[in-house]
Amino acid sequence: QDYFHCLLCTTEREEFIVPIRAIGARAVLDFPDQLDFSVCPVKYSTQKTLMVRNLGNRDARYQISTQSPFSVIPTMGTLGIGDTLQVTVEFHPLQTGDHSKTPLCFVPGEDTHTSLRGSAVNVHIRLERNSVTVEQTYITLSNQSTVRIHNHSNVTARFQWKAFATREEEEQVKQRLCHRLCEQENARADNFLEWSRADTTRGERLSLLSHIFQSERAEVRGDPMLFFDDIFTIEPLEGEIWPNSSAEISVIFSPQEARVYKHAVYCDISG
Repeated sequence: QDYFHCLLCTTEREEFIVPIRAIGARAVLDFPDQLDFSVCPVKYSTQKTLMVRNLGNRDARYQISTQSPFSVIPTMGTLGIGDTLQVTVEFHPLQTGDHSKTPLCFVPGEDTHTSLRGSAVNVHIRLERNSVTVEQTYITLSNQSTVRIHNHSNVTARFQWKAFATREEEEQVKQRLCHRLCEQENARADNFLEWSRADTTRGERLSLLSHIFQSERAEVRGDPMLFFDDIFTIEPLEGEIWPNSSAEISVIFSPQEARVYKHAVYCDISG
């Protein structure tokens, strides 16, 4: 904190003011004004590293925050006088187009703003074809066909075969499943309380029941929602494709009755 005060000096003939200023000790982090990621592949993680030094005359207790599609590590800590900190900024856009955010580095008494910019584009990664027809087969037997993913870019592409087209649809399904689990937990707890009124250990059992449902909800939130079906099987469901390479995907058809089957599946792939 800086201080300012005025002394009023009075003599027999005049009055005059003596200003007093004191600059408080402070931390000064030399963040750049702007960090430009330029053009990057969509759904792909690009990182830049900054070396930040404390040029001030007191320790810096800092907090760094920003918003998606940018992230920063570390987010908080203490940097001594003259010490250097390595800050990693990640750009992971989920949609094509220009992106810009302003991260804020807060140090007591100081605010530092850095403009983050980046542009996300589609790189040359494609499916060999958009539909697969598997030849007919007999019930209880199976047949298969293949499709290739071609990576003609310079990045390592990670793919996942998904049951839903967008992440928004996945989140809606996860929310419905978690809500259903909450309803089941409440119903089970009510039934248990009715059944165990005289049980002295019911508090511990209720705690265990709650822990089980919490674990199930955590599994739902972390579920990647990969494709699953009784009739069609995709192998592999996920993996990586090196730059300028291809991956062969098998589609296995195992009918359970004599009819025509159709299904939609979505390939979520970085780039």
